[in-house]
Order: sequence, then structure tokens, then C-alpha cells
Amino acid sequence: MDTPHIAQFSHTDSVDLVLRTAREQFLVSPQEETRLWIKNAEGSFERLCNTRVTLLDAALKTGQVVIMETRNKDGTWPSAQPQAVNTALEEDEEFQGQPGICGLTNLGNTCFMNSALQCLSNVPQLTEYFLKNHYLEELNFCNPLGMKGEIAEAYADLVKQAWSGHHRSIVPHVFKTKVGHFASQFLGYQQHDSQELLSFLLDGLHEDLNRVKKKEYVELCDAAGRPDQEVAQEAWQNHKRRNDSVIVDTFHGLFKSTLVCPDCGNVSVTFDPFCYLSVPLPVSHKRVMEVFFVSMDPRRKPEQHRLVVPKKGKISDLCVALAKHTGMSPERMMVADVFSHRFYKIYQLEESLSSILDRDDIFIYEVSGRSAIGENSREDVVLPIYLRERTPARDYNNSYYGLMLFGHPLLVSVPRDRLSWDALYHILLYRLSRYVTRPSSDDEDDGDEKDMEDKDSMPKPGHVAGGSSQDSGPEQAGPSSGVAGGSRAPVDSSPGPSHWPQRARRKHLFTLQTVNSNGTSDRSTFNEDTHGVSFSSQPYIAIDWEPEMKKRYYDEVEAEGYVKHDCVGYVLKKAPVRLQECIELFTTVETLEKENPWYCPTCKQHQLATKKLDLWMLPETLIIHLKRFSYTKFSREKLDTLVEFPIRDLDFSEFVIKPQNESAPELYKYDLIAVSNHYGGLRDGHYTTFACNKDSGQWHYFDDNSVSPVTENQIESKAAYVLFYQRQDVARRLQPQPGVAEPPASPACGPPPNSEFMDVN
Repeated sequence: MDTPHIAQFSHTDSVDLVLRTAREQFLVSPQEETRLWIKNAEGSFERLCNTRVTLLDAALKTGQVVIMETRNKDGTWPSAQPQAVNTALEEDEEFQGQPGICGLTNLGNTCFMNSALQCLSNVPQLTEYFLKNHYLEELNFCNPLGMKGEIAEAYADLVKQAWSGHHRSIVPHVFKTKVGHFASQFLGYQQHDSQELLSFLLDGLHEDLNRVKKKEYVELCDAAGRPDQEVAQEAWQNHKRRNDSVIVDTFHGLFKSTLVCPDCGNVSVTFDPFCYLSVPLPVSHKRVMEVFFVSMDPRRKPEQHRLVVPKKGKISDLCVALAKHTGMSPERMMVADVFSHRFYKIYQLEESLSSILDRDDIFIYEVSGRSAIGENSREDVVLPIYLRERTPARDYNNSYYGLMLFGHPLLVSVPRDRLSWDALYHILLYRLSRYVTRPSSDDEDDGDEKDMEDKDSMPKPGHVAGGSSQDSGPEQAGPSSGVAGGSRAPVDSSPGPSHWPQRARRKHLFTLQTVNSNGTSDRSTFNEDTHGVSFSSQPYIAIDWEPEMKKRYYDEVEAEGYVKHDCVGYVLKKAPVRLQECIELFTTVETLEKENPWYCPTCKQHQLATKKLDLWMLPETLIIHLKRFSYTKFSREKLDTLVEFPIRDLDFSEFVIKPQNESAPELYKYDLIAVSNHYGGLRDGHYTTFACNKDSGQWHYFDDNSVSPVTENQIESKAAYVLFYQRQDVARRLQPQPGVAEPPASPACGPPPNSEFMDVN
């Protein structure tokens, strides 16, 4: 800045002439990468990106100050912001490592971006393109579909820093900012998909580096019976007339798409370009679900079962599967989703299993018959039962605010013709007998005197459950007399209200209250009746406990206990699949979905046509995206199936339908060069990368900042998500030619083996 040079130019001269003049004046070699800035009147600096325009178009005036800067030895720019450089490494300025063996700092859930960048950085021909500055001549600043060259330049900066050999790790802050600017979905620091970022980046690089400056209109033509060779060549030429870049040269291939109308049989054949293959995984039609079975026998603890059911089955299929384990008839089962001590949903038999998520707590209750909730057309009524405890807080007229739900709810069958509060009290006491203790005779004597003196403590029909004047208590109502045994539960045979004082002398463990489905009190949902209970809308019943009574007679440990059925130990093994099977599935005939019909030009209407995709021409670098994430209306899941993929010699000759060149089999064989991995599930996860260094041939594991060498047998795993394969003839083309001197190879993380990538300044 202290040694300025003055030069004169015409308004019609190009900015490139200014750049060349500056190189001459400051003795900067043509091999060094440079860029220009202009200093405005207010002292700010503005980048001169497009050097092809004239000085007049660039608004350069007499006396304008122009600054030229050259890229640093480590791939950074002198004018770069401090956060663009890993400050932790600035102290180690003399660090010399293997080019390309460089981590990327996680800026906050940006592992998806780091993984995609590491994969792309290890595509040899693309990286060479940027390291040798070929991109500078092809930056397209005027493409309306592009990003003004900013994405390409930001990516080039990353590549040059990573392959300079002067960084253990770099901070991709500028690149992240650029991506968020042009793709709002990547703004912020939420977790995203590495394949989605990769798709955006490839498209952005293509448009920023598109050699076609003005895209002409091209009409898509159907085959109309013409030979495939002719139609394919025409389609590729049309594609290249609008799209010509290093991305097209490296990653684009050609599909053959065949659509057949189911009505008229019209066949439509088109050839379409692709940038990557998204192949499906063979999906099992079975699903493993864990449920808890609650028997009517109070002596049996709930059982945890692991059931295999049809993935597209119904609730009835779940009952049938459980029946095979328990011997219980499916007709005597009801399925419910329990959440926060209440019934979130009670399912009907015809409902789809897809509405049940893997995280849901599903309870299947044994009932005496398949009667609906509160249904009066059958002999028995099934009542949902909640457990509540009074809190120390003020009780607002028995309102919900003084009560708290606890424990697991129940579905209890009650004989309709014996449906009284007394009978219900004893039925529930019997069902709870495994973890609720009956008061001893001493406890009852303690309560007699108070009951006799205080007539206000007598139970009110329809609210407080009265005791029985019969000698047989709930503890005597065993399987032979309880609901579980199929006979009637104990009932109150007293003739009328004159007998209530005698019933009240029995100590009450809890009271009963009709509530709504959420467990809150709703006294308007029942009619008080001396001899029975009549429900008008909500048949839910709450068992209300006083804190002292619950502490004394309710065993919480026993109530929460359950046993595991032998089936819980069984694991449904997922057989590994070969990558070739996924590709075969990709090329299988399928019928279009209702949401995406095809307009048949013959029928003149939209049709659910059959569609088949075939591979016609494959690119130099083939990206294969394994569709591990499945999304439906009711569920989202990740498929953790192990896909076996070859490291070398992946042969596509059986999948490419274009007439093949038998003398060049390497045109159809590929070697693996990078893998983007995803660990975890849908809600949270982590992305990493395996990549093969183009110079040393050594595989490395990239986990954000951390980079470590690995062996080939460590690469294949259930986490593999996006695979990068390079065609074998391209690999041979990129290898040094015989007779050309080359420095000896060095071990991983050692001195740079190729000085070509160091002499960038």
C-alpha cells in the first residue's frame, strides 16, 4: 500500500488489462492467484469480481485507487476476516502436512456440511480443477440462475486452504455464510441433510461455472418411435447447449425414462440427465412393535411383548400377533396409547398401525368382550379407569386443580346389569389387589367410631364408593367370583338408603368420580341414582386417593412392576443387502402415485402410468445416495440396514442399457473414493466422512476437526449414506504419466508429496 503505481487506461479497456498491468508493475508471476479491490471515496473497499467488463461498465474513474492482492501460501487471502482462519493454528505457521488431510470446524450442527465438503474435496478431477485455477476463466457472474460466482469462489477458498498442507483444521465460516445467503433453508445452525446440502452445492457450482453465458430455449422431444441411440444423443446435446461446466463433465449422466399409459397403452420414452442416483433400500414389510399386555387376573403383572406385525397392517393384526404369545383370544383385547398417566387414544380394530409411532407406549388390555367404551348394547361395559391423588393444595370443590394423576390407567369390564357404585368399588379393589392392601380389622375398628358419630361421612351415590354389608370382601372375591373368572363381581344387595350407615362403617380406601377423557372432574356427565350409574357421554372413572391412604395401602413399587416375555429377547435380524440390489430396485417398474400422475397425450388426461428408469450413460464420478430416511403421513423412520458396497471394481455393465464398448470394460467399473456417514436417528444424528486421499491413496476418517487414518475394512458400515465412486479409466487418466519425474510419496500427515499444490503464491 506504500508503493503505488500510476497507470493510464481507456474507458473501453477491460478490467483484465488493469490486472495484467498490475502484475507487471509489481512483478507478480502469472501462476500466482490474484484479485482486485477498489477503494471508494468513503474509504471502503469493493471487490472487482468480473475482470471481463470494461472500465466504464465497472464505473472506474480517474484517480480511482485499485488494490491487487495475492493468495497466501496457506490458501487464505490477506484481506480475509479473522474468523475465516482457525486462530488456534496461527501460532503454528510452519506446520507442514499432507495436502487434503485437513479437518473442518463444526460451527454448531454443521457436521452435515462438513461431511459433504470433505466428500467433494476428495473428488480428484474437481479438486485439480480448482487447485490449478481453471475455475478463474469460467466464473459466470451474469448467470441469473447462478450465485454471482460467490459459491464457486467460497468453495475454491476452502479447497485451496485444505490442500495447502498448512492447516490441521480450518473454519468454514465464510462458506457457511454464503450458503445461508443463497439458500435460506440452511440459515442458522439447525441440523440438515448432507445429501441436500450436496445437491444444492453441485447445482450452485454448476451455475456459477457454467460456460454457457446465454441459455437458448430447447424443446424437449419424445422418442416417437425413433431409435434410443438417436434420441439419447439428441437429449445430451440439448442438455449441453444449456449446461456446460466442470460439474456436468464430472457428475452428470443420462437416464432413459419409459412411461406406459394403463388405458391406451401409449409409450413415452425420454432421456433425462442426472447428477446423482437416489436408490431405495429393500424395505421389510414387517415391523417390530413393543407392547404391554395387561391381564384381567390381578395376580399377573403386566407383560412386555415384542411383536412382529405387517408394516401396513391394522390394529387387529397387533391383537392377533399378541394372541399367539398369550393364548388369549383377540376378541378379548383392547389397544390403547398411554401417555402421562392417561389414555391418549383408544384404538379401533380397523385403524392403521402406521398411526402408532415407535416411541408410543402401547398397552393391550384383556376385557370380557369386544364391547366399546361405555357401550350398553352388550352384556358388559368397558370403563377406562384413572388413578388420582389429592395434592396438599387447596381443593376447589373437588376440581381437577387439587388432584394429580399417577400410575397406569386400566380398562375394566363391568357387568351392565350390576353397574352400581358399590359393585364398581369392589371390582376395582379386586383388580388392584396385587398392589393395594385391604385394611385390617384393627383399621376398620379405628374408623367405626368416627363413622358412627359423623353421619356426613356417609357415601353419596354416584360419587363416594360405599362399603359392602356382606361378609365377603374383595379379598374373598377370587378368580371364582371376580370378573377374571367370568362370573359376577360382588354387588350391594341392600334394599335402600336405610342401610347406608351400616355400609359406611367399612373403611374406604378411595372414592370414585366420573371424569372426562383427560382425567379432570366433570360432574355433569353422570346421573345420580340410588341403585346404579347411568352415563350420558363420558364413561371415564377416576379413583381418588387421599395422600395418607395412598401411602398406607398403595404399593407403588409393585404397581409399576412388569415382567418381560421371552419374545422380548428375540431380535429381528436384518439381513444385509448388496448395493447391486438397491440399483436393481431403482430400475424396477413402478406405478406413479396419485399425487403425481402423468398426462397422457393420447388419452388427454392424467393417468397413473407405470414408470421405469434405466441407466444409459454414467458419469466420471458417480454419486449414489442411499435413501435411508422414509417419510409417510403417519411415520418417519431411518433404515439402518447394512448395505454391502465394494471398495473396488463396482461393475455397472449389467445395468447400463446403452450398447457397450467391449474393448473398454473400465468404462463400466468404478472404485470407491468417499463415503458420507450418518449416525443416529431422525431427531438427532452426526455426519462424518471416509475419503481416499488422491495423492497418497490412504483412507482417512474425517470427523469435523478430527482426522485419522483408517483401513479399508473399516469403511463399510450401517452408517453409510452417500457413496462416491470414480470410474477406473478416469483414475488412470489422472495418474502421472510414465517418464515424468515425481517426488517420492510420503506417509499420511507427513510432508506434502507434491510440491505443485504448494507453489500457489
